[in-house]
Amino acid sequence: MSLARASTPALVGLAALSIVAFAVAERSLAPAHTDAYRMKLRAVQLMERSEKAIARAKQARGLPVDVKNDPEGTGLIGPQFTLTTTDRGSQTAKELAAHPNFAAAVTQMLLLGGVREGDLVAVGVTGSLPGLNLAVLSACKAIGAEPLVITSAGASMFGATDPEFTWLDMETAVDQPGLFSTHSIAASIGGGADQGRGLSPAGRQLIVDSIERNHVPLLDSPGVLEAVKSRVALYDSVAKVRGKAIRLYVNVGGGVASLGGAQNGRLIPAGLTRRLARRSYPNHGVIIVMADRGLPVIQLLNVERLAREFSIVDERGARAKPGQGLLFIKYRYNLWLVSGAALVILLANFFVLRTDLHHRLLGQDHPERNPIR
Repeated sequence: MSLARASTPALVGLAALSIVAFAVAERSLAPAHTDAYRMKLRAVQLMERSEKAIARAKQARGLPVDVKNDPEGTGLIGPQFTLTTTDRGSQTAKELAAHPNFAAAVTQMLLLGGVREGDLVAVGVTGSLPGLNLAVLSACKAIGAEPLVITSAGASMFGATDPEFTWLDMETAVDQPGLFSTHSIAASIGGGADQGRGLSPAGRQLIVDSIERNHVPLLDSPGVLEAVKSRVALYDSVAKVRGKAIRLYVNVGGGVASLGGAQNGRLIPAGLTRRLARRSYPNHGVIIVMADRGLPVIQLLNVERLAREFSIVDERGARAKPGQGLLFIKYRYNLWLVSGAALVILLANFFVLRTDLHHRLLGQDHPERNPIR
């Protein structure tokens, strides 16, 4: 038997010590607040308060909240079919988009995109996902950034489809102390070609009426290309007046002028993209124009994917409670304990093996060695 091999008792002792050290290190794993915890929590609270304000405003107008399709009573879920419904839509996605934790998710994305207090954020929204619209406003407010919002006022099924309570009406409802003082700087009809194509004349007029009663300038471009150019020019002119550069662009929903078309919704990754890949997009919406300038962009369209990515729902479909979940905490080891355990194991290996081999090389009997008789 080789004298260069450590004895079994020494190896067993080291294994036992390693198990104890590992157990000590594992027990040091504890939850800790994530970065910008207070900022994220404030964004969630703002979104919760704004949803309550919208629900109150809706009820004050004598408009019922559909408790079947809007079980949380947010007031953000509209009828499936109205004269202003522009496209198909999922009730599940619209309800999920109203989860307040999306405000924390957008806060995290904005911060990772380099947005800080006082910065300008260009935003393109539709009436289709009012929950995510609120999440963006809440995140900007929590950070202290200023959103420059242009709205496509039409909405897909179960969005802000009520002609008497469009997204612009919701925006007005949350214009109150302690919430937001943000109004869209302009609005278009939205829908096909950003002109309400596919709607009836009565439906288009209802949307124009909502734009006018909320005192928002109407964007009425003759085509999609002109709509994109007019939006970019408007963002640039407001930024010039503010004396600041736009830091990031956010698209919410599938507005054709903002996104560039349904195909782009599949080509542009969900969430934050710091540098959008150059490729042959079918049409260049505002999001691609801004990305070509080197700006980070945030794409908020695939609600279910975003909800899973930010642990707003888990693998079983269960939803996190507002202000709770991995957006707000992460688990950390006590580095002092982990380092100490590693050092103990290292020193034990050195001294035990050194002593064990030293004794054997001096000719002392090994407990496993039996003399040959």
